[in-house]
Amino acid sequence: MMGCFRITGRLCLVVAVAIMTSSCSVLDWFDTKSDITEPVKPVVEKPSDWTFFHEWQVENVNPSMQSLVPGASMTLTGQCFFSADILERLESNSKGLLVPVIKVTNDLTLSPDLENSARLYKVLRSKFPLGGVGDSLTFYQTLLSSIEHTCPANMTRDIDSCQFKKWMSFAGLGDESSIYDESRLKRWYKSHSSLKYIIMGSSDLFNSDALLSARYSANSRVITEQSLSVRENNIRPYLGKIRFDWVVPGKDENKTFNSLGSCTLSWKQLEEKRRLNGSGWIDTESLVEINKMLLPYFIELMSDATKAMPEEHR
Repeated sequence: MMGCFRITGRLCLVVAVAIMTSSCSVLDWFDTKSDITEPVKPVVEKPSDWTFFHEWQVENVNPSMQSLVPGASMTLTGQCFFSADILERLESNSKGLLVPVIKVTNDLTLSPDLENSARLYKVLRSKFPLGGVGDSLTFYQTLLSSIEHTCPANMTRDIDSCQFKKWMSFAGLGDESSIYDESRLKRWYKSHSSLKYIIMGSSDLFNSDALLSARYSANSRVITEQSLSVRENNIRPYLGKIRFDWVVPGKDENKTFNSLGSCTLSWKQLEEKRRLNGSGWIDTESLVEINKMLLPYFIELMSDATKAMPEEHR
């Protein structure tokens, strides 16, 4: 019995040692962790929104401008807001397009201001890659052509396809959601896919019926015949200050262009007068002249703003 006990004890000891040495492998059955450490992916920080504010006093104010706000000094207020979305495009060195600067004439029609377009283009191109001047002009022409191909009322030229569209409208098949023929714009975007954003004078203006009174050039015909009062109602909301938007084609069917950033220049004392006396306090002719006066200062503002942008956004 003692011999048997010795053998059994030794056997138990051998079994115990075996269990102890193999305990890690036994526990491995219950361990779901992998021995392979996955590499840590770097976190790419997206740019945050960027704002810029600049206010300055204008010396030697033009007397005709000073007479609009008698006894008041002339302080200009400039501000920019760029969303993270547009900054990301700028950081990736994406190419943009500048639509020609629009000027309002005495008869309240719109036409490209080529002289100031060249000045603004030069300032912006020093910081941002932009498409060529030819692309800017062809895009503007495409915009106006796409307006004409929606066949608006009182057009100044006949387009054969408009006869077919009249029949479609009678049948209730017409689409009146935009002043533009969106299919024409999409074809232009597709053929210029390297351009990732557009810079234009107020996206609200370009989304509005005011463009129905546009001209291809200063001496060309206007797209539609409108009464002076209609033109005035359409253009007046965009006069008295200068605004440019950085836009992309709109996903909202009610907007052809969606703004991702903007820069605005206003005359501080004039804006205070308008708030105090109401929007009708000053006549439209004077507002047109104010826009002409402010535009060179806006180009100066853009020069300062682009220099103030963080280096990674330029």
